[in-house]
Amino acid sequence: MVKIALMGAGRMGHRFSQAIRRGGHELALIFDPSENPWAVQQEPELTLLHTRDFDDVNRSDAEIYVICSTADFHVSTATDLIEAGKKRLIIEKPLCQSVSEGEALHALASKHCARIIVNHGRRYSTNTAALKRLNGDRKTGALRSILIKMGGGSFGCVGTHWIDLCNNLMNNKPEKVFATLSHETPPDNRGERFFDPGGTAVLVYPGGRRAIIDIGDDIGIVASTEFIYEKGIVSWITETGKWSFRHRRPEDLDKSLGNYGLPLIESPFETTPPDLLDYAISTINDALSEKPCNSGVPEALETMEVFAAIRYAARIDQVVHLPIPDDEKQVRYAIP
Repeated sequence: MVKIALMGAGRMGHRFSQAIRRGGHELALIFDPSENPWAVQQEPELTLLHTRDFDDVNRSDAEIYVICSTADFHVSTATDLIEAGKKRLIIEKPLCQSVSEGEALHALASKHCARIIVNHGRRYSTNTAALKRLNGDRKTGALRSILIKMGGGSFGCVGTHWIDLCNNLMNNKPEKVFATLSHETPPDNRGERFFDPGGTAVLVYPGGRRAIIDIGDDIGIVASTEFIYEKGIVSWITETGKWSFRHRRPEDLDKSLGNYGLPLIESPFETTPPDLLDYAISTINDALSEKPCNSGVPEALETMEVFAAIRYAARIDQVVHLPIPDDEKQVRYAIP
C-alpha cells in the first residue's frame, strides 16, 4: 500500500479516487479549489480528505500524485509538483494543450528524475495487446489500416485516446496528416473557455499504412471500429460487446492479395470489456514500477503532435508532414 494524493475531484478524479482504493492504496488527500467538488458530492465522507490549499499538497508525504484537473492546469500543476521534489506523477489525458509545453515538462521531469505516467488507458488493455500480436501473424499478415467511426466530437479530449491507440498499434507516429473539422461544434459542457471540435482525420504511417478517425460533432452514435490486416480483419460494433475476427482460409493464405474476393472464416477473438478503473490501477502500477514506462510522456507527446498536426492541417486545408514546425508546437489549443 502506498499513499496517493489526488489533484482534481471532478468525474475523472472521482474515478481515480475509486481506483486508488480498489488497488489497495491509501487516498492521502484530495486537492480541488472548488468548495464542493463532484467526488465529494458523490461520497461525502471524502470531505475529510478535501483541501483547497495547494500548500497541503506540497507538504504531503504521498508517493504518487495524480493530476485529474482539466488540461489547462496539467503542466503547471505537474511543474509545481516536480519543483517541490515529487518524483512519481500520473496525469490524465490529454497531457497538455500545446506540444511545446509538453516538451518543456518532459525536459523538467528528466532533469529531476521524475517519473510521469499519462492515462492513455488502452495501452494497458489486453484487447490492444491481442491486436498487436496479430500484426505479422501468418493468418492475418501485417496491420495495414484502422478505421475508427465515433460520435461526440472532441478531437483533443476523446480523440487523443484514438490517436494514441493508432500510434501504439502502428508502433510509430504518422508521416503526414490531413484533416477537416466539424462544421458546427456545440458549447463544451466544461465551460466557455474550452473549444474542442471533432472532425475527420487521415493519418498516413510509414510504409503506406493508414488510419482514418471520424469523430464528428454531427454523429450521436458509436458506429464501429475496424482493424484491417493484409489477410484478416478484427472489428467491433460496440467495444464492450463481441468482437469479430475474420481471416482467409489456411489454403488461401499464400494467394495474391489481389484475390480480395476469397471467402473468410471466423475465429474466436477473446476480449475483456474495458474497465476504466482497472486502467487507472494499471497507471498506478506503472508509476510505481522501475521498468520503462508503458504510457509515458514521450508517447503522449507523439499523440499531442498528431493532434496539433490535425488542427494545423484543417486550418490550412493541406496535408501536413510531421514533425510539425516549431511555431505550430507553440500553438495552445483549448482542450478540456
